This record gives sequence, C-alpha cells and structure tokens, in this order.
Amino acid sequence: MKKIITLALWMSSLAFLSEVQAQDPQFSQYYAAPLYINPALAGSEENTRFILNYRNQWPNLEASFQSVSFSIDKYFDNINSGFGLIINRDEATGAGYRSQSVGLQYAYELELSENYRLRAGMDVSYVMRDFNFFNLTFGDQFDGQGFSGSTQENLNADRLNYFNVSTGFLLYSDKYFVGLSAHNMNRPRQDVLEPQTQNEANVNLPIRYDLQLGVKIPLDRYQDWRDQYRPGYREKSITPTFLYKRQGSFEQLDLGVYITYEPIVLGLWYRGIPVTPYRPGITNHESIIALAGFKVGDIAIGYSYDFTISSLAPDAGGAHELSLRYLLKKAKPRNGVKRKLSPGLPCPRF
Repeated sequence: MKKIITLALWMSSLAFLSEVQAQDPQFSQYYAAPLYINPALAGSEENTRFILNYRNQWPNLEASFQSVSFSIDKYFDNINSGFGLIINRDEATGAGYRSQSVGLQYAYELELSENYRLRAGMDVSYVMRDFNFFNLTFGDQFDGQGFSGSTQENLNADRLNYFNVSTGFLLYSDKYFVGLSAHNMNRPRQDVLEPQTQNEANVNLPIRYDLQLGVKIPLDRYQDWRDQYRPGYREKSITPTFLYKRQGSFEQLDLGVYITYEPIVLGLWYRGIPVTPYRPGITNHESIIALAGFKVGDIAIGYSYDFTISSLAPDAGGAHELSLRYLLKKAKPRNGVKRKLSPGLPCPRF
C-alpha cells in the first residue's frame, strides 16, 4: 500500500509539471505565518518581529513535502507603514522539485476611527524553481516488458525564475478582523514540458485567493483594548477563525478555534469542505489539526499535527509543523514622550 500511495503522489507531481494543477504550499498554523497568508499583515506587531515556520507533510512516504518560511517585519509609527521580508523554501522530495522565493512587503495602515483600522499591503517576490527530472518516470518509459528507461518527452528547462506579485487588505478592530489576499496576481508561466497542443501552451500559475475571518472573545475582565498594555496583563480569550482558500479549481476551508490562557495556547481545526466533493466520488475531507503553544517572554513556540482523514494517504504520517516567533522589544521613548497606543490586531499569535 505504501508503494502504491508513493506512486500516486509521484504521478501527481508529474501532473504539476505538465498541467500545473498543484497548489501553493500551506501552513496549518496560518496565523503563525502572517506574511505568507496576507501581505497586509506586514508590520502588524508594535515591535520588530522574527518568525520561523517549518512543515513536514507525509513523512512516512518517499514523496514527502517540506516547507520552510522565515520572515522579519517592522512597523513605523511616523509613516503608518509596515515593511517585511519573507523567504520561503518548498521541496517535494520524491519528485525532485524545489522552490525558493524572496519577497519584500509593504503595508499601509489607515485609522478609520478610534477602534477600526484598515490595512492594505503588497508583496513582490522573486521565485527560483528547479526540477530533477532523473527522479521522475514518464508513461512512455513503460512497455509490455516493463520499464524501458527512454522517454520522448521534450523538456523546456530544468529551472524557472520569475517575479511574483501579491496583494491584500485587512479590516480590524480590537475584537474582529476580516482579510482578503490575492497571490500570484501576475500569473507567471509554469510549464517545463514542451506543449503538444495549443491548449497546453502558456500554462500559468493560478491566482490564489485567501479569505480570513475571526473574532476574539475575552474571558477575563476585559473592558477596554487599552487594558492589554497594563503591566502584568495576560491574555485569556477564545478566537474562532475561518480561512478559505481558492486556487484554480481547488478550494479549501480551515475552520477552528484558538484558546489562549497565557502562557498556554491551544488550537483545534477541521480542514476540508464536506459539501463540495474534490472530484465525483471523492469527498473533500483532509485533516483534523491540533495545536499546542507556549509563550515565554518575547518568544512564542507552537507545534501542530495534522491527523489525515482523507483516503489519499491515511498511513502517510500526517504533517508535523513548528513555529517560532521572537519580538524585539521596542526602545523606550525619550524625553518622556508618551507611546502611541493602538487596539492591536485580534488575530491569534500562532
């Protein structure tokens, strides 16, 4: 069974090379990768923020997927702007596929009222993808006697380099937030196999749309958003979250809740769309995700595991994910100037 699943995943990787039906990498701890899901979140913390994310999907299979993301961002009060740098790496081990990207982000924050703010952001990235075709097999390499070893496939290149543009918006108060982001807006070309028909020519990466919704429900004697700045404040809240993603014909929903009782953070989500089958006869159930996190001073660490519930890879080992966040303390103002306070994003920190 393991070999059959691995073969199916390799075939899926080949489909990606020829038809680009695969999707962008994803993180289950999506709010622990804020710059990845929405560039409007660049500089959304008061302090300079460093974030590292690592995901290992289906580790029991040879065709596993590993993703790493590192970001740094900072907000500047005097120009109401946030700036960010994000570096991503994604690798499909069985298919010999690797992708690296470096992106610069900018977000502007507009104060609509004392409690409501609107953010707009943009990301411009340079992407480098390469493929090891020696790890792949093609249909014409098999005959009636078995594996022949030769192929007639014509390959355009073993690597692709291109620019990518994304944008996003976020409206939030101290308790509610709604965001929308669009990735791959310039739809860069992705095909690496010589097109055999006109329909196969000019294959472009589909735009990925992400819709984020959430509400923070305080569990303590929270009366005003300014309370979070008082000495010794520890957050106690429940935050239901909703993340809907659509890319080409693919769609996905992450629905769950964060429970914060500092210094502990717990989370539980369902991933899938039960009312919309992935294909006729194939239900769109992917995983149940559990999170445990801990905050120590300016450091936050989170671990989550995806319990696979789909029929594609029940014995694949799910997915392990780690996140690490560090906040650099803001320098104290000089000459007794009072620090400007803001409601702060109600988005979870994991």
